[in-house]
Amino acid sequence: MKIKRAKPHVVMLNKSYPPWIGGIERHVSDISTELVRRGWRVTALVCNDCNQLNEESIDGVEVIRMPQLTRIFSQPIVTGYLKRLQELKPDVVHVHAPFPLGWGAVNAINDATPLICTWHSDIIRQRFLMPLLAGFQNRFLERCSKIISTSQSLIHNSSDLRNYSDKCTVIPLAISPGDSSHEAEIQEKAEKIKNKCPKPLFLYVGRLVGYKGVKYLIEAMQSVEGTLLIAGDGALKHNLEQQTHQLDLQSRVRFLGHVSEMDKSALYHAADVFVLPSITANEAFGYVLLESMERGCAVVSTDLPTGVKYVNQHGVSGLVVPPQNAQALANAMNRIVGNEELLQKLSEGAKKRVDELFNFHATVDLIEAVYDKALSAS
Repeated sequence: MKIKRAKPHVVMLNKSYPPWIGGIERHVSDISTELVRRGWRVTALVCNDCNQLNEESIDGVEVIRMPQLTRIFSQPIVTGYLKRLQELKPDVVHVHAPFPLGWGAVNAINDATPLICTWHSDIIRQRFLMPLLAGFQNRFLERCSKIISTSQSLIHNSSDLRNYSDKCTVIPLAISPGDSSHEAEIQEKAEKIKNKCPKPLFLYVGRLVGYKGVKYLIEAMQSVEGTLLIAGDGALKHNLEQQTHQLDLQSRVRFLGHVSEMDKSALYHAADVFVLPSITANEAFGYVLLESMERGCAVVSTDLPTGVKYVNQHGVSGLVVPPQNAQALANAMNRIVGNEELLQKLSEGAKKRVDELFNFHATVDLIEAVYDKALSAS
């Protein structure tokens, strides 16, 4: 009888892991869980949000949260990270960048261990630090067996990947199939939301930070009828609430704070249009676009030199407008909700685009193929 051997041990390196909320964190969690289901051993080595070590198993994934002392320029400063990576004795190391601490993986593993990187974005906000980090980053990229980019646009527009394009391959982010057992409850919640909010209903989901451009969306609501629901939290929440009051929009712009996954699904189902008004290349892909499009939301997003306009194709799944332009956002929002035929076309196009181009199992197949090739070459 042939014995089925376990697949190798993959260690994912990232800043954090759910329940911390973010598109990268969701992606790391989804692919890790699916890889475990397929027989891989997966450990996520991440940073805790406090000075404590925490180890747990989540859906079969070993999650190790290393103690964080502080953060400097958004980067966690932790103790024992590279030593713990050595102790895990990985067969494959998969780093999700930008993550300077993860770049140190080259110092913690031997040369025969495949090093894979998913390049989610260049460092944007702390770009002034690159003269100090460039050598460190380049050593890491030179050591990588393969660099996964989430879109061709990111490879083309990334100054950091310019010299490493021969190592790059495109594997887009994708939505993991959800648990359909709660669908009736989600539908019921969606109906309650629609009944409480004057239509049309617009939705934003995400962190309330500068690069998301939410202030332009709130400004746009001066020229748009209906209700804007803002789900998420962040450093700018108070400022955005003040802006809403100053513009006398508090009856039509509602801040929901953090919402559960089920409530988020209900919001997507209830909304007429999802708006992602991001203003910088920090928005490298727009995972929330996939979430909303999967639910059949027409979307409005901005024209950034990243994968955002690949996810939302202008005229197919939504409309694309210039960033930092409240009037352009308002015009696009009004155009969609003012034309029932266009709204229906974009809604159907959004769902079809996710189904055809962002298939989760196909994405994990491609990641597995990268691992297998790197392991066979090591």
